[in-house]
Amino acid sequence: MAATTGLADSATSKFDSTTPPKDSQLDPSLVGQLLVNLDKEVEALKGNKEIDLEGIMTFQRAANYLSCAQIFLRSDALLQRDLTQDDIKRRLLGHWGTCPGLNFVYAHATALLAELERDGEKPEWLFVTGPGHGAPAVLSSLFLEGTWEHFYPDYPATAGGLEKFVKAFSFPGGFPSHVNAETPGAIHEGGELGYALAVSFGSVMDRPDQITVAVIGDGESETGPTAGAWHAHKYLDPKESGAVLPILHANGYKIGERTIPGTMDNYELAALYTGYGYQVRIVEYPGYHEKHKTDHEDDVTINANMAASIRWALGEIRKIQKDARSGKPQTKPRWPLIILRSPKGWSGPKELNGHPIEGSWRAHQVPLPKAATDKKEFNMLVDWLKSYKPEELFHPDADILIDEKVTRILPKAVRSRMGMNKYAYDGFEPLKTPDWRKYLKEQGTEQSNMRAIGDYLVDVVRDNPHSFRIFSPDEITSNKLDACMSITHRDFQWDPETANNGGRITEMLSEHTLQGFLQGYTLTGRHGLFPSYEAFLGIVTTMIEQYTKFIKMALETRWRRPVAGLTYIETSTLWRQEHNGYSHQNPGLICNFITLPRNLARIYFPPDANCSVSTVDHCLRSQNFINLVVGSKNPSYNFLSPASRGRSLRRRTLD
Repeated sequence: MAATTGLADSATSKFDSTTPPKDSQLDPSLVGQLLVNLDKEVEALKGNKEIDLEGIMTFQRAANYLSCAQIFLRSDALLQRDLTQDDIKRRLLGHWGTCPGLNFVYAHATALLAELERDGEKPEWLFVTGPGHGAPAVLSSLFLEGTWEHFYPDYPATAGGLEKFVKAFSFPGGFPSHVNAETPGAIHEGGELGYALAVSFGSVMDRPDQITVAVIGDGESETGPTAGAWHAHKYLDPKESGAVLPILHANGYKIGERTIPGTMDNYELAALYTGYGYQVRIVEYPGYHEKHKTDHEDDVTINANMAASIRWALGEIRKIQKDARSGKPQTKPRWPLIILRSPKGWSGPKELNGHPIEGSWRAHQVPLPKAATDKKEFNMLVDWLKSYKPEELFHPDADILIDEKVTRILPKAVRSRMGMNKYAYDGFEPLKTPDWRKYLKEQGTEQSNMRAIGDYLVDVVRDNPHSFRIFSPDEITSNKLDACMSITHRDFQWDPETANNGGRITEMLSEHTLQGFLQGYTLTGRHGLFPSYEAFLGIVTTMIEQYTKFIKMALETRWRRPVAGLTYIETSTLWRQEHNGYSHQNPGLICNFITLPRNLARIYFPPDANCSVSTVDHCLRSQNFINLVVGSKNPSYNFLSPASRGRSLRRRTLD
């Protein structure tokens, strides 16, 4: 278990990370008005029998049990006999601390989906989680809702199937400790923090009925990419697109110390996220910092709070969308944001050897790291597992393994469950591309490669008004693609000149956010293009690498269908800098592409405008590839003649 400092190891030290955040200097009478108050709704909901709080909490209890079991157990997953230390995995992986919060959110979203279904709707929701190693929670919910068995028939919802499922987590031949392409419903590789929010916004573009629940860890919120992505709602047109419901999971701690949100009081959080343009609703475990413990009554209170809050959030989303779709769009709509302040490692061990675990950084990873060898920790683990009363949740000798009290909150239609959203694995829509040969010029003609590409893209944009977008960091005009402006616009909703115009071009000076948009848009079945300067595309190098890993595993996962290739065009290259000079000379992305799996990555160096058009056409029609096209903005001569049209020219360009 990682530690921060020697001071943090002292049971009585003030550095033991259990005190509440210091009060801010903000005026509560002013800032308090920024917070959404739902006190009346919460109290009314407690007595509303149509909201199944008991079922929601039972689902959480089952998911928390399975999350803990996955981390620790390699056998006897349902405690059908006396557990022994031989049943404990020898290497304990996964991060427990975030799991209860993720299970909490998943349960509430699932219950709301069932409610919408009863009202005659066919909801389309996705669940994206930023906390990297919170896979035990996601996998547990997928198993309980029946999704896991659907995609992996070798893991049925039986006693034997559950035993195999629990053992497979972070075990040779099993599944990794973070969400990846093998995870049903996933569109985000969880190995690197910072990208979940931008990917979520990309997933709902041009999907008007789609809602993506994006859980952002408070550690992840410290990253630069996430800081930029909080502005993503300003590029979302509610008339043509769906919505993202961001949930900041502020459980307070990273591996060894507090997170920045963990040191902020509610007024500071309200001021920050109101400034980003959101309506802020805080769902907080009542009085945790004062009592340093959890109890059933408080569990009921926070669940009632969340049930009211997620319904409020959906109501606000629908108001914004209704206004936009009725021709009366709101000016700078304030989308809902929920901040969940729950104890780190909620429902886990309270303390060990005088040190607090629940509600501290010690709950972040594996709270009882010596359970396989230390008798005290082993006994604590047994008590922890039994505290969930698995005998009430699972019936290994019955025809149906999972108790009805757990599954009664699920939507009846399997396809309405979040792990079954078809756009996460089978949403590919073929791109309509024009005949690239009609854009070719005669040999010897002087022409800009990028302007030729721009002329071609005009028709691509026209022919694909709801499935093709260009993402670029303020460089469309500079990169000579401004011909596209003849038929479309920029899509910046906070700009009165471009709002509500159906623009197909997103320009934002955050390459990370644009890459996230592109990934989310592509992985849910659509097509995009990312042109930028060579010197700055490298900013998203690790994002490209993570995405490539996702695609690699997707190709090895039998139930995932193809997605469009990801295509980048880099300009202002090493040898053609003109006025920018040394600072803009950086061909490093080419080197990074060379290190990617050779069956996925392609680098193209088209020598003239004719070849450039042919190359981009080829890349936009590709599937699963990650394509890098090295372009040139300045006019040069066409070396190849259109006389050799068709496959001849394409072979010269691509072979």
